[in-house]
Amino acid sequence: MEKVVVLFSREGCHLCERAEDFVKSYFPECLVLNVDSDEETSRLYGARVPVLVIEGKAVLEGNFVEAELLRLAQATTSQDEYHGHLNHE
Repeated sequence: MEKVVVLFSREGCHLCERAEDFVKSYFPECLVLNVDSDEETSRLYGARVPVLVIEGKAVLEGNFVEAELLRLAQATTSQDEYHGHLNHE
């Protein structure tokens, strides 16, 4: 089962554009949402964009480092494979 991955971004934000490029490489299923499209998300993440959220938990924000994305992608894949293996026994 794939984890829900969301990137909160903002138009015209250079860190957001960079994060979008990185995230697409490691989480191709990631939803990219404009943080300003909703009052609640703007309040939660507006001053912190870009913000990567996996399964409802903010895991990265601000200036993304590619090594951190790789670590998260590997950890997420490992967990999915582990849980999938348990469910098929």
